[in-house]
Amino acid sequence: MFGRDGEAGSADRPVFDVLRWASNRSSSLAAAAFVFVVYAPLAGRRSAWSDDFPRLLDKDSLITDSVDDGRPVLGLVNRLVLGSADTIGDLAVPRLLGVIGIAALIGYLAAELRKLDWSASSATLIACSIALLPPFHGYAGWATVFSYPWFILLGAWSGSLWVEAVHLRSWMRAALGFGCFLIAMLAYPPAAMFCWAVLGIRHASRPVALPSMFREALAMGCLVVGSGVVAIGVGKVVMGALDVEPTRLGVVESLPELVEKMVWFLTHPVVVAARPFIILSPGEVVAVLTAGPVLALILVGLSISRSGAPGNRLAAVGLLLTVSALTMTAHLVSVDNQIEYRFMAGIVVLTWVYIVVAVRAVYRRLMAERTAGRWVGAVGVPVLLVVVTVATWMAWTNVHQVFVGPAEVKEEYLVDRLGEFDPDQHDRIVVLQPADGWPSRSNLGIFSSRTDLGHDWVVEPNVRLLLAERFGRTEGPEVLVTYEPTELGPRDFGLDLRPLRNRL
Repeated sequence: MFGRDGEAGSADRPVFDVLRWASNRSSSLAAAAFVFVVYAPLAGRRSAWSDDFPRLLDKDSLITDSVDDGRPVLGLVNRLVLGSADTIGDLAVPRLLGVIGIAALIGYLAAELRKLDWSASSATLIACSIALLPPFHGYAGWATVFSYPWFILLGAWSGSLWVEAVHLRSWMRAALGFGCFLIAMLAYPPAAMFCWAVLGIRHASRPVALPSMFREALAMGCLVVGSGVVAIGVGKVVMGALDVEPTRLGVVESLPELVEKMVWFLTHPVVVAARPFIILSPGEVVAVLTAGPVLALILVGLSISRSGAPGNRLAAVGLLLTVSALTMTAHLVSVDNQIEYRFMAGIVVLTWVYIVVAVRAVYRRLMAERTAGRWVGAVGVPVLLVVVTVATWMAWTNVHQVFVGPAEVKEEYLVDRLGEFDPDQHDRIVVLQPADGWPSRSNLGIFSSRTDLGHDWVVEPNVRLLLAERFGRTEGPEVLVTYEPTELGPRDFGLDLRPLRNRL
């Protein structure tokens, strides 16, 4: 259903290699440019969301919070980039850096798909469709997570380098791969686990012998475990050096916790990944009716895409599914059970590629070989084009309705109401929140938010930042947030947020 390149004769090999290099480069550039066209206009608009506000005011927390999580590299990067932003408008810079990171990652994946003999058009469209998956919506719209696509790319590249170096017994390259992967682990372990997604894409796209699959998976596992142990040690050393008490780390330590974690994984991340472009939070019946057939398609498609004895095919599919689960390693060992797309990029991307491979395999099996060979590219490319078109609209809409639109409406309201504030006459701002809370959508994770004003840590820094842009200072006045009408004193300024609720 989706085309592959043909083979060239030995006499044409030099010419073929040059053309293939050019084709690989064009696929990467086209996919990267697509990412920029979709996300950059949104990322460049003035907005801030949730954690962005306290980060702008408390730059020391950029280091300490990340070190507390065992992510000192992330803290350093955030301090250098986010710490350089002083106003809400300045956050466009890290968001655009995040978009560039997405573009670089998608360009890398397009090149990998070309190496796996996907046709130029199929590789480009698959890469573009990956960029439109929900995890990347947050990376483009939320300044706080701008660095995640960069660390995903680092984890993917260094993991692949390590596996290749171990196979070739090139220990210098292996050391380079280990060192770079360790940096990714010290930045954001869920991003580093994208290494498993690239391995799964390779094994699904170009089936290799079962022993080779196991060797490469074992090599990747050694990298993850080894770097994880070193990262924990380095993280503790940094905590001690900065006098930071670890309060936010917790791992699964008992059998009941392990059982609970496995049940959660099968009923939540797996289901979400099997509905790749759908951000709606499903009920139990809807989850079974939508994710169930997709998972069945993946099992059947991956099985018939491989040759050999039934036992070998079954083992290969089992390994592919295990690799998919290992993209969530960082959260499988954590006690927290939380569904957020920002740490699910690996499983969502890999499941989507599994779906594409499975559909192609089923299509070829259902159609006669001659017919399938004749129409494989002609059918696959238009299907992918439709997917990319629809997913582009969905991605743009989601980024705008979560991060951009509400920020603009909220800021317009706050600026208008704060226009009467006078620092010479007012010592305190009393903010009245809606007693019944803020509206939400029936979506997953942060995409359920219609506004970040429901987050307790947003209102005060948001008000202070707007006043700082007007008066040039962030200190004072006192900001009191309440949910019930409060009698105002002579030097109090009232800020009623209840009328804003109906606008969001």
